[in-house]
Amino acid sequence: MYLASRHLEETIASAYTQLAAIPEERASAKPYGEKWSFKETLGHLIDSASNNHQRFVRMQEVSHMGTFRYSQEHWVKSQGYASEPWRDLVDLWFRYNRHLVHVIAHVDPAALSHLCDVGDTQPATLELIITDYVRHVEHHLKQILSGVDPRNREHWK
Repeated sequence: MYLASRHLEETIASAYTQLAAIPEERASAKPYGEKWSFKETLGHLIDSASNNHQRFVRMQEVSHMGTFRYSQEHWVKSQGYASEPWRDLVDLWFRYNRHLVHVIAHVDPAALSHLCDVGDTQPATLELIITDYVRHVEHHLKQILSGVDPRNREHWK
């Protein structure tokens, strides 16, 4: 999983400075109703890091972990990301993902075929969960970073 860890490392490193440059007011804005603000979107990525961290480690213990899901809306709302300082969220997200780069780089290759039910039609392998996690991070970073220009509504879709 060396390539996935390197890809994640490059992704978070390139996004960190751009995220940190977003003003607090812009990060807090919700100009399109119930859609998540940048703070809530980054909070969602922190939640994703937390939940996937558990999967990355636990799936190495057993060949089929069973069900491991979480309610995204509940996690974002219950943690009050909208009222947390933007820079704190950016730093937490970055540091947590720096650790996940290390975790992914040290995954036991023999465990990559281990399974977990994450809510899809079929259980997912650890390898797929890791690959999908990196893709998920990239997806939401593109939403946030393309949304920095208020004329670009891609973030709000």
